[in-house]
Amino acid sequence: MISIRTRHATLVIFFAASILSFFFALAGPAKPPALQLAFTFDDLPAHGPLPPNETRLVVANKILSALHAAHLPPVYGFVNAAILEKEPDDLSVLQAWRDAGNPLGNHTWSHMNLNQNSLEDFEANITRNEPVLSKLMDHHDWHWLRFPYLAEGDTPAKHDAIRAFLAQRGYKIAAVTMSFSDYLWNEPYARCMAKSDSAAVAQLKSTYLSAAGANIVYYRQLSQTLYHRDIPYVLLMHIGALDAEMLPQLLDLYRSSGFQFITLPEAEHDSFYRLDANPALAPGPTTLEDALRARNLPVPASPAPPLDFNFLCR
Repeated sequence: MISIRTRHATLVIFFAASILSFFFALAGPAKPPALQLAFTFDDLPAHGPLPPNETRLVVANKILSALHAAHLPPVYGFVNAAILEKEPDDLSVLQAWRDAGNPLGNHTWSHMNLNQNSLEDFEANITRNEPVLSKLMDHHDWHWLRFPYLAEGDTPAKHDAIRAFLAQRGYKIAAVTMSFSDYLWNEPYARCMAKSDSAAVAQLKSTYLSAAGANIVYYRQLSQTLYHRDIPYVLLMHIGALDAEMLPQLLDLYRSSGFQFITLPEAEHDSFYRLDANPALAPGPTTLEDALRARNLPVPASPAPPLDFNFLCR
């Protein structure tokens, strides 16, 4: 026979479970963790040709206004300071970036391609850029390098040597784990604006957003295949004229796709980025594509450009 005490305990457990089930039902199904994305911009202070009646500072201010309106955390901009020798007024772009609370990093002095130059010349190009960064950043951390053309050395020896150089100087590497080749749109946009070709401009704008959307799907597929999760992604952008025009809509696209915006250092706290965050470590795969190759997994074809940009508005 079941005792009164045992029956009482059973009833208590039953009612407690019922109450918990009720509250879980009210709360609904558990939400998946938010997708995370760090915006970064290359080629400050000047990227690509300008449309008529536009300036570098106007482009920068459009970007900064959109970032501010969308409440993004600080966004790294990567600098090629060589342009300042020809266009000293473009220093205002870098100052505006800093005044808005955004940090700067090193993109080499003249956007040098490591694969096409000697290690010694590339190292000198990095260090030549540093005085401008040090002055503008005023004791804040500027020791992040974004490789121009994402070229990290065409031989194992060069690749390993530049990592050792960066580690010695206290650099971290600004990875890229999401991109849609936004730079492709900026030159034809300037041409089409100069010709007042509104139909072509509309086509550029719509394909710009569709390409971004297709690449969200692509890079998420790579991450899920490798890790069965979404890593925090680092997005490569450029400080171009169409980028500035489209940024409010682009931010809406990423947000409606489930992304919350984080900083580059926050993204690179993830274990995926440990080799970029510490170049002193032994080299290994630092992109999603290379991580797939290292596991002998097939790399899916990336989304093709949606337009033939070379003939548009010629």
